[in-house]
Amino acid sequence: MSKSEGKLFEEDFQKSTLEGAEKVFFVRIKDAFIPAEFRAKIRVTKNDYDCLMFARSHLFTLELKSTKQKSVSFDEKIIKQHQIDKLLEAAKHKGVVSGFIINFREPKNRVFFIHINDFVKYKDIAQNGKESEYKNKVNKSSIPLGICEEIGIEIKGFKKKVKWHYHIGDFITEAINTYKL
Repeated sequence: MSKSEGKLFEEDFQKSTLEGAEKVFFVRIKDAFIPAEFRAKIRVTKNDYDCLMFARSHLFTLELKSTKQKSVSFDEKIIKQHQIDKLLEAAKHKGVVSGFIINFREPKNRVFFIHINDFVKYKDIAQNGKESEYKNKVNKSSIPLGICEEIGIEIKGFKKKVKWHYHIGDFITEAINTYKL
């Protein structure tokens, strides 16, 4: 079975944490695969997020999303409420950076970190029709690339032969400085 683009992105992100000049502790929380015919009969615990990363005395709790679209839907199938709740819970602790890493594969494979507090604020404005201070268009059912450019931290990367490498050290520096941790 071939891997999904999302799983390939997760692998590239993880390898980038290991290949950088800086020591980064990274744990990827694997999803349990249950065959379709057993899903109704077997209960599986839900992962709070995709991965944990520890660097420079800071813990990063991250949910990784990858899309070929120009936005990521708020639909429960894509972004689960329990993930939002767990990221918010983690973000309350000193020295913890929590949020979404969103990979927009098309047209140029751009990656953004969106802090969970910024994500929740945007989602509230978008879904409840509240007044917006955003320059880009607010979409009530998704978070578009333009908003990610506005509120997120871009994680730069480059393509090797086939796989991508992301500048994780630069991201860590910018996240710690941005969120004053």
